[in-house]
Amino acid sequence: MHSRLRHCRRLALSPLITLGITLVGLDAFAAPVYTSITPTMSDQTILLDGHDLTIEQIVKVARYGAKVELSADARQREADNYDLLLEAAAEGMSVYWFNRGTGDQRETVLFSGDATSAENKPKVERMQIDSFRRGALAGFGPAVNDEEIVRAMMVVRANAMTYDAPSPQLSQMLLDLLNKGITPVVQSRGTLGEGDLAQLGNVAGTMVGVGEAYYHGSQMPAAKALKQAGLNPIQPFGADDNALMSSNAYATGQAALLVNDAREALEWADLIYAMDLNGMNSSITPLSLVVQSDRPNKWLNWDAGRVLAMIKGSYLFDADPARIIQDPESLRASSIRQGSAWEEWSALKDAVEFQANSSDHNPTVRVGLGPEDSWELATPQMMKYFVKGGQSQSWSPRLRRLERKLGSVPDGEQARELRHRIGQYGYRRDAANRSVQQPVLYRRQSG
Repeated sequence: MHSRLRHCRRLALSPLITLGITLVGLDAFAAPVYTSITPTMSDQTILLDGHDLTIEQIVKVARYGAKVELSADARQREADNYDLLLEAAAEGMSVYWFNRGTGDQRETVLFSGDATSAENKPKVERMQIDSFRRGALAGFGPAVNDEEIVRAMMVVRANAMTYDAPSPQLSQMLLDLLNKGITPVVQSRGTLGEGDLAQLGNVAGTMVGVGEAYYHGSQMPAAKALKQAGLNPIQPFGADDNALMSSNAYATGQAALLVNDAREALEWADLIYAMDLNGMNSSITPLSLVVQSDRPNKWLNWDAGRVLAMIKGSYLFDADPARIIQDPESLRASSIRQGSAWEEWSALKDAVEFQANSSDHNPTVRVGLGPEDSWELATPQMMKYFVKGGQSQSWSPRLRRLERKLGSVPDGEQARELRHRIGQYGYRRDAANRSVQQPVLYRRQSG
């Protein structure tokens, strides 16, 4: 009888257990909740110059909504690089991922001559808009569910892109997305490892109103997000897909957030160690100058001094006959372990900030160098990539733009500045070079 009752109870419970397992299983597969930022620092503005972006500033923008703008020098560097890119193509130079293809298509000719000519301009515009639209489909899910990760990627890219050759509209749109609270839906997987093309491709899609994006934390079509923010989709030009996507900003941005949070964890670890010492009536001799002088390592000594300062004034510095002569190794060696962790943290911080403030772009663009600056630049192999833009002004795309602008402004300070800039073209020497591993465009300016 009891056996039959137990059997009936088991049968009655079985559907409930099955239901419970099913619900747990469904919950495990449920889409993670999107975590939007709390913009408590939206009244602050971080100046991006390509040189001095810090981990703390990345966090302010990514996690707390600080605004961004480019320095005057950074804007000029982008403009000069963009002009050099156009000039190189106009002179017939092969430029990777611009007038030539990418990857195994690097020898495929996409167009020849001046990108701004009546024949080529529609072609280049079409290639670029198609590339940006395809970017919305790049990568694999799940989508990144932390807004700060995508924003960290974008601010890192905006800073390092100042070394590259983006069009003015691309450069401005990246800043606008950050400042207006538009965060593209970005897939978490699909990066090549050596380049986060898919994730930055998702950003490209948003810029032209394709794909999905968040606007102040609410997901919607990218075109709607742009409209609500008062922005228009851009028409990319030049090698804008290359300028935006050829980067490791997705990994660098996440690393910056990790470095910031690791610092906080290490600070807590030191505080907990100090509390342990107080709670255990410990011997403080391992932290003293006597011991630290025998182990002169910058970070070990620094951490010992940091913890020692936390317990200054404690009863531990009073004589106590009951105090143990030496703590267990797990306690007395804590400052050595934590000092070593701080040392590794510092190395990672330096590496991430170096990455965020330098170019990982292909091709590299550099204004201010010429064949006379290094012997290899004057060899026949390198000289065949020399751009002679300053010696023949008739074709220069930027010169034509400046001349058209001069014709549309009244005489005055702006006109005098334009005439001065036009005159500078007679004294410029432009050069471009491609190395074995990575194409390079560079230019020497003088006068």
